[in-house]
Amino acid sequence: MKQIYPPFTSGSIRLRLLEESDLPVTLEWRNRDGARQHFKTSDVLTWAQHYQWFGRYQAKADDIVFMVEDLATRKRVGQVAIYSIDPASGRAEVGRFVVAPEFAGQGRMREAIVALMRFAANQLSLSSVYLEVFETNLRARRLYRTLGFVEQTAIDGLVIMERNIDDHI
Repeated sequence: MKQIYPPFTSGSIRLRLLEESDLPVTLEWRNRDGARQHFKTSDVLTWAQHYQWFGRYQAKADDIVFMVEDLATRKRVGQVAIYSIDPASGRAEVGRFVVAPEFAGQGRMREAIVALMRFAANQLSLSSVYLEVFETNLRARRLYRTLGFVEQTAIDGLVIMERNIDDHI
């Protein structure tokens, strides 16, 4: 069963759990040309596929998706997630990062990823997070490096990056 976490703020953003009412906008963001190509499944998703994914997501205890909102206006900025949460190893994967087009390039998703790592350390007691990014996604790889992620390996066009986390993020 999925645990409920209250919304929390960090800088100029607020993270809250993804709700069913967010699905139309997250589907639109994810299906955008230039965004969907950075997902392992780059096909345009249908409403039925997205809604079925949400049903499966709700049943997973080790999968948490947050809606990123502008703290002042409550406008949706994007989405971040932490999943494959393994308390025994103290690790989890982060990703499913999608930004609303009107907020692209403003540093809000950087802020959201930092908040997500704080959540991982403080709420989940994790010691590291990792992600997968396409080798060709140079902009994202550069961002992740500035956030302290280190490239570990590359397999079939995907780069695995990891970062140790602590309370001083």
